[in-house]
Amino acid sequence: MKRLRKEKWGYLFLLPWFCFFIIFTVYPFLYGFKVSFYDYTISRSVFGGVSNYVQAFGSAPFWRSVCATFEYAVIILPVTVLVSLWISKVLSTRGKKINAFAKAVFYLPSVTNQVALVIVWNFLFSPAFGLVASIFRILKLDPISWFDSPVTAIPLLALLICTYGLGQPVILYTAAINGIPDCYFEAARIDGATENQIFFSITLRLLHGTTTYILITSTIGMLQIFAVPYLMTNGGPSFRTSTLLMLVYTSAFQNGSFGYASAIGVVLFFITAAIAFIQFRMMRQDAIEY
Repeated sequence: MKRLRKEKWGYLFLLPWFCFFIIFTVYPFLYGFKVSFYDYTISRSVFGGVSNYVQAFGSAPFWRSVCATFEYAVIILPVTVLVSLWISKVLSTRGKKINAFAKAVFYLPSVTNQVALVIVWNFLFSPAFGLVASIFRILKLDPISWFDSPVTAIPLLALLICTYGLGQPVILYTAAINGIPDCYFEAARIDGATENQIFFSITLRLLHGTTTYILITSTIGMLQIFAVPYLMTNGGPSFRTSTLLMLVYTSAFQNGSFGYASAIGVVLFFITAAIAFIQFRMMRQDAIEY
């Protein structure tokens, strides 16, 4: 009781955030979970049990969106982690001014409007007047309609997402590397360790916590991709570049099936939670082994 009185001001300062969290996060999620069991539209609300989930798991667009979502994640997640780690390692050997400038450059795309990035990407890869098409014509090659096939569309969209997704991991990795005491590296060099041995045996292991955080947050972000594929391909062809979040949007606000959209949203939540839990357990086990 004495400890509670002592910490009451801390809880008081947390109260506004907690209220916002309850009103704008917990309540919408619980309400959406409830709606997922209803045939819910603007004009009616009829309890349907698990019919929305049965419809989702039996739907070809749903499974195509699931596959496309994971295809995006499989490309984006390794690129984000490995490239940001490599950039941060390079920046750690440079001066403070170059370090600060480079971090600003890599972080700038993450605060740039995604619509603007899509417009630039469309200009680059347009088969009619794009820069890439012009290069193909100079080389006497036929321009390719990049976004008409998921084989080319998904990697290009993933690359675009990577361009604005590197900023935060680069900053986190750079801060973590700069926070490692120099005495560890000096002792390793005295013992005759090479730079590669120092990186894999010291730096990478001490970045374990940062890597875990980046992996989990990046995975959550990758499973919630919406704007780029929606603006570039609108999920086509035949939902093969659609994501689950896009399917939620089209089901709710274009088709008016709010119950079905809520069911897909609940499935997306459990997929995200399961993957994040597995990643956390795996990384925790690695940390114990270290």
